[in-house]
Amino acid sequence: MMGVEVAALMGFFGLTGAFAVVGTVLAAWMAWRIVEKAGLPGWTGLGAILLTLTGVGTIVPLILLWVFAFMRWPRDEPASAGTFDYARSGGPAPASGPAALAGPSMALPDTRGWRLSGTLGNGGTVSLSVAGTSGTYALTGGQGGAPADLSVPDPSVGRPHARLMLSGQRLGLEDLGSPGGTFIDGARLLPEHGPRDISAVRSIRLGSVELSLTRA
Repeated sequence: MMGVEVAALMGFFGLTGAFAVVGTVLAAWMAWRIVEKAGLPGWTGLGAILLTLTGVGTIVPLILLWVFAFMRWPRDEPASAGTFDYARSGGPAPASGPAALAGPSMALPDTRGWRLSGTLGNGGTVSLSVAGTSGTYALTGGQGGAPADLSVPDPSVGRPHARLMLSGQRLGLEDLGSPGGTFIDGARLLPEHGPRDISAVRSIRLGSVELSLTRA
């Protein structure tokens, strides 16, 4: 059957001998390139080659075979910029996973502490740090007698003068009734006001000592 088809193909071309064999081989090779580029698998590709060979009757289909064999196909396009074609490289593909690390779904908590700093009446300076996520600290004009005491050594500051309360990312302040007074951004804080959130406050004043409030 195959011999009859080849003989018929030679008759179509009007060729004999070596020229017919060369023409048949070229046609088969170009048909195979088309099948390979089209991605036809197994017996489907072989059938396409046989149909192509038996259907060639003039020189025009042979020219068309040549054109289609060497034209650019979508499978010939290079991989997109920034990507690596593992199939063409012959190397193993990486394990499946996200292409890039995703950003956090929400803002991460601010774990910095708080800092109070200012200038005393005698020209000295004071810098106090408040760290952690919870706790109560006493602001006092004398030497601190407890680990939670924060000393502001100035005559205008009471003993104790005010109380700082830390809860998570919030910082609170409560006046303890010292004669020098406690002020939040210039506004007087009285004991009856209770604790006030000063997380967004720029400065507090204890007596005559102005303390700036920042994140440490």
